[in-house]
Amino acid sequence: MVDMFSIKDKVIIVTGSGKGIGYVYAKGLAEKGAKIAICDINQENLNKVEQEFKGAGYQVVSQKVDITNQSEIENFVKEVINNFGKIDVLINNAGVLLRRLPEEMLENEWDFIMDINVKGTFLFSQAVGKEMIKADCGGKIINISSQAGVRAADRRLGYCTSKAAIIHFTRTLANEWGKHKINVNAIGPGYIKTDMNTDLRADPVRYAKMKQEVPLGDFGEPEDILGTIFYLCSGASDYVTGQIIFVDGGITTQ
Repeated sequence: MVDMFSIKDKVIIVTGSGKGIGYVYAKGLAEKGAKIAICDINQENLNKVEQEFKGAGYQVVSQKVDITNQSEIENFVKEVINNFGKIDVLINNAGVLLRRLPEEMLENEWDFIMDINVKGTFLFSQAVGKEMIKADCGGKIINISSQAGVRAADRRLGYCTSKAAIIHFTRTLANEWGKHKINVNAIGPGYIKTDMNTDLRADPVRYAKMKQEVPLGDFGEPEDILGTIFYLCSGASDYVTGQIIFVDGGITTQ
């Protein structure tokens, strides 16, 4: 019987994969036999990951990309196709967070969040989607939203707004591209231990309070998202599109 959860030899792009949770996604997928294309704004981080992956025998292509720059995205997409011949999956992981009081947020800070979290997701989806449509073989796009896309959070107006936008972007694009057999879904992580919240976890009082919000009792690890990533990349999710899967320890039940 064919393993419907297999991702072996699938060509998968992971944006923002030079470090952090994007790196965890890319490594987990590579370990399962996928061909990985990684991009990041930080060349040094990319070099380290590429060297590690090649040393482990993984098939990998890397390139520095500013995800707000359409030409850089398109050049990277061409490079991936030149190396691997196709693109099966795009994971729009790259994102930023700034904590500001709404009355103190600067216009350029708002634009910075929206450009990376929303515009970057659109530009990458468009560039990859065009190639998927041209190839006429379908494909999968996985966007990374957040529990903050449906829950308010203090000093995170821009971030929450951007992640809410990703949710409706996902549903609308799924509706538009279903005719091309392109599945578009999103993952909504909850409180995950990443660099974005290191400062919050370093405050024992704040950390304890935040853990109390989670029915499962603690922040998750980046690896806790991998099972859902594998599912959405594989044939097991071929009839799933326009969905937002929250991997959040139950926090969105609050």
